[in-house]
This record gives sequence, structure tokens and C-alpha cells, in this order.
Amino acid sequence: MLHDPQAAQDAVQEASLTAWRKLSSVRDRGRVRPWFLGIVVNECRNSRRLKWVSGVNVGLSEDLTVVSGEDRILRGADLRRAVNQLGKQDRLLVILFFYIDLPLEEVAAITGSSVGAARARLYRAVKRLRPDLEIQEALR
Repeated sequence: MLHDPQAAQDAVQEASLTAWRKLSSVRDRGRVRPWFLGIVVNECRNSRRLKWVSGVNVGLSEDLTVVSGEDRILRGADLRRAVNQLGKQDRLLVILFFYIDLPLEEVAAITGSSVGAARARLYRAVKRLRPDLEIQEALR
């Protein structure tokens, strides 16, 4: 979600401290994992909101680099950029389900929606990424 390993480690550390302080408020001990991952997601969102994270520029800008035709094609097909084009909620669903490999029930719990709603939203998000892709087997 943050595209920066150091920022991701910081977000997980902050989430761990928050979770440790609020662990006594968890009613259902079987749902600790989705609860904790929800805290991590919120920390990542908070990190992205900070101006200094989005304002840091490493390396040359794309305007200053010479890009070959092959590089343009590869950049256009880059999955990370395509996922970044999605809305926040859709991007979160795709990351939790495909990148972190969480079951759909936990994805629904983290996002605060029903399993059916999470499945439908995930299906639509993937269709926006690849309209010609058949994805039924992945979401069953």
C-alpha cells in the first residue's frame, strides 16, 4: 500500500503498538487477525496522508529520463500502476485478497463489509484492471 519498505515497517510498528494498547477491547479472540490488519490498513492510510511521504521524490522525474518504446509498453502493462489507478477501497480489496492472500471472509471483516459485497466489489475492481480477464475461478 505504501510502496516503500521502510514506511511499511513503520506503519506495522505503529499498528502493533496501537493493537497492544487496545487488545483488551477485542471481544472475539478468533477475529484478532482481521482486527489487527484493519489497524495496519488505517496506519498505512495515515502515513499516505502525511505530506512528507507523498512529497519525497527519489531519483529523476519521468520527464527527464529517456524512455524507449519498449519501456513505454512495459510501463503501460505494469500491474502496480494499474492497481494504483483504482479507488482506495478497491485497491485495498485487491491488495488484501491477491497480494496478502487473505481469505475473502477476512477481507470482508477488515473492510467492514459483508462477504458478498466484498466479493462483488473485488470482482468489479479486477474487471477494471483487466476487462478481458476471466476471473470466476479466483473468486469462488
